[in-house]
Amino acid sequence: MSHTHQKVLDDIRRSIESQLEERDIEVDGEFIAFVVHLLIRDVRLGLVKTDLSKPSTCHVRTFVENVVSWYLDDSDTTMANLRLSWIMKTGHGISLAYVREQYEKDYQQQLKRIIDDILQYPETCSKVQLDQLFSKMQVFIVATNHLGCPKNHVLLKLTAQALHSVIGRSDLQNYVLKKKYHRQEYLKRLADTVAGILIFNNDGPDGDRENVRNIIEDLQMAQANTNAAFDAALERLRELSSRCQTAISEQLQFDCKETTLYYGVPFAQLDRINQFTITFNMLMRCLVALQSSYEHTTYLLSVETGRYDCVVAKINASLAMRTSIDSELIFPHFVYLAKVWANLNHYFNHIVELNKLRERVEAQITSGMVQRSKDTIAEIQELSKSHSEMRKCSFNQRMDTLKKTQTDGNFCSLAQADIKEFCALAMAVTNGLLLPAKVVRKLCMNVDIQFGFQDETYARIGELWFERFITALRQSIFNNANLVLLFQLDHILIAKELQPVPAEPPKTKDFTGQTEMVVTNDLKPANWINVTWNAWDYHRETIHLAEIRKRQTCDTQSTITYGKRNAQNQTYNVRHHLR
Repeated sequence: MSHTHQKVLDDIRRSIESQLEERDIEVDGEFIAFVVHLLIRDVRLGLVKTDLSKPSTCHVRTFVENVVSWYLDDSDTTMANLRLSWIMKTGHGISLAYVREQYEKDYQQQLKRIIDDILQYPETCSKVQLDQLFSKMQVFIVATNHLGCPKNHVLLKLTAQALHSVIGRSDLQNYVLKKKYHRQEYLKRLADTVAGILIFNNDGPDGDRENVRNIIEDLQMAQANTNAAFDAALERLRELSSRCQTAISEQLQFDCKETTLYYGVPFAQLDRINQFTITFNMLMRCLVALQSSYEHTTYLLSVETGRYDCVVAKINASLAMRTSIDSELIFPHFVYLAKVWANLNHYFNHIVELNKLRERVEAQITSGMVQRSKDTIAEIQELSKSHSEMRKCSFNQRMDTLKKTQTDGNFCSLAQADIKEFCALAMAVTNGLLLPAKVVRKLCMNVDIQFGFQDETYARIGELWFERFITALRQSIFNNANLVLLFQLDHILIAKELQPVPAEPPKTKDFTGQTEMVVTNDLKPANWINVTWNAWDYHRETIHLAEIRKRQTCDTQSTITYGKRNAQNQTYNVRHHLR
């Protein structure tokens, strides 16, 4: 690790892990390190005001106890944000290529045993052994192409019929005479051909839906359920977030002409509601990322479904009005159909993994947390009724609140964050309260950052007070761990710290070598005859090679084009025959 006070942070991490292990809780050390490195920068929850070179034991103990209590509390918003961020970082199921690779790896490990059983049969197989080989081939074809349950005897019977149409007993006897690597390659081609026949025979309304899997219907059902789940979750989160933002905006009034802020309750109370706003929006952004990956998969799925329909139509056209057809003409279509089927299975597996990730992130927002947000809003609304008049303060006073707080965040890093959804001026003045934005402006021409504002007057103040506004906004975001997680800026703050310190190269290095012996009066030519110290020699050689290259021709000269008559049946004696 490369943090300046890494030893202190390691001690804090070990203290947290030991307290959690005492409660028989499984702990991910990398996640705890991620939590510690991020929370110590939080001005409200961390150790920003503590000198880590000489840390106070009391402050460190309080921080450790707080982290442990947040970890055990399912309704804590900060820990929910940390878990959401960690799930999205470590959830490789969002990548289609990763899911494809992992599923293929798992299936190959599961099929390795049956492949070895098929390849072990000797060249001198008896009738009983050939029957066993034939039965194992059926299981292998069903399992490797995901056609259904390999224990289903009806499915195995249909597979045997398709296999009989491709390979007979004499062909099976010839199969065991091949080399092992040839047998394995032939087995894969045979499995694709038979699977394509079985898929084609069961396509359409007359197919055996009870025994043979129909991937098209499975995908249609999966898409319908996934779309409904995403839509319902996002609609619910938008409602919860809107309720929290409305409760905050009711307690605030911005007078942009007088640059004065009026508030009904203390900002600490409003920050309690703001924590729920951040968490709901954090989950919403996680779901949007998963939905984006899902929509990409559905597009690829629609393309692959078109290919499936196309190849089925091609096979139907090839078989129409024919009593027999050459296997070399039709079998490649069955192999291609099996490949398309395999791609559809990969897309189905990816949708399954995306739904697993969706359920994991949704589980972080418990019903207790939702109820706490409602209770907090009701409590603050009652508290505001006890205050007859709203208090006021200037924008400058609020912006200077975090002026003395140090942060590692850089203003240019905000270009990587999507902050245009919330009012930037409100965040800068209120030190991180989220209010919806209706206007988007780009205030800085040097950095591509789009800021959101509630209206044009807010944007005008951000323009006129650009330096103060940017400083306050940067302090508000980077000193709030929840906002850092929401805008996905955590990797900028702590990525370098979570990497191991590179080993410094040694200042001195032993070198064993021998000085070349210089031979005087040596009349032998130099070993490197093309080496010269004159750079113009290289230029001349380059020009010479270029001229040779320009004269090169691609024409060919044969005995017939040379002009020899009847050259294809004439014999000409070479010189050594004339002696």
